[in-house]
Amino acid sequence: MSGFRLYDWNDVNLLLACAREGSFAGAAQSLGLDQATVSRRIGLMEQAVGRPLFHRRRSGATPTQAGWALVERAKIARAAMEDFEATLCGLAGAPPPTVTIGASDGLLTYTIIPVLLGSSATAQPIDSRLIRRPLPTLAFTTSLAQADIALVATAAGDVPGVQGAIRVRRVGTMHFKPVAGRPLLDGLPRAFANFDELVSQPLLDVAIYRPIRSLENWNALVDGRPTRDVTVTPNSQTMHRLLVEGKGVGILPSYSSLYDERIVAFDFAEPSLSVSLWLVAHEDKLREPAIRDLFDTLAQMFLESPWFR
Repeated sequence: MSGFRLYDWNDVNLLLACAREGSFAGAAQSLGLDQATVSRRIGLMEQAVGRPLFHRRRSGATPTQAGWALVERAKIARAAMEDFEATLCGLAGAPPPTVTIGASDGLLTYTIIPVLLGSSATAQPIDSRLIRRPLPTLAFTTSLAQADIALVATAAGDVPGVQGAIRVRRVGTMHFKPVAGRPLLDGLPRAFANFDELVSQPLLDVAIYRPIRSLENWNALVDGRPTRDVTVTPNSQTMHRLLVEGKGVGILPSYSSLYDERIVAFDFAEPSLSVSLWLVAHEDKLREPAIRDLFDTLAQMFLESPWFR
């Protein structure tokens, strides 16, 4: 028995057809085979078990006791295969899985979520009209390791430190500008002439800016102020609120005035403040069509935006 292998799964149907039709000839006709093939394949199974599976008579063929034992199990096997085929076909029409996008809280809150979910009436730096097909159910996280697709920011010119079968695509540069809320600006006796003069104002800083080398000019300005004059905020939403309230000067992406006219960028030439943006996803994840399509769509949206060049 150890050397026996089914010719293929059709041998299960062959066994059932012989029992149902009551003859090898009838089974051959119902399955579109010749009778010699049916007889040979039944014979191979009989050799494997060492006993006949059918009583052969001129009037036809009927299962032996051993044959009936296999017929009953063949019915179970066929039902399982039919269930498998039905599930396989059903998956083709099933809704795509939820796709999780990871990014910093600022990119999620002010760019990605409003554009993908259509939850903002304000102008946005990336164009939602580039979404060509219905999106899957989306989830969002600031934990990049938990994301199907991650938007990663690095110091300008640096490549994300990833390993393994990871697809990494550079999608642009995010430029930052010094900004303040209108209440603070209205209280200033004069406009600032240059970036260095901002050191005289209370400063608002986001903790994630500190390790980014290409924001070193801003970090140096922060480091030049006494601790009491710097408010380190945990996220961009808090920075946004404090700016609007006139609590200090901070830096935000150059397009920040698109989504809130209460925030104003300073009108002077500032030193370079920018980060590189990368889309990152594991190759296994990208085999799922919904994830691959969204990865490509996001890449196109950022690459075609003038704000990220």
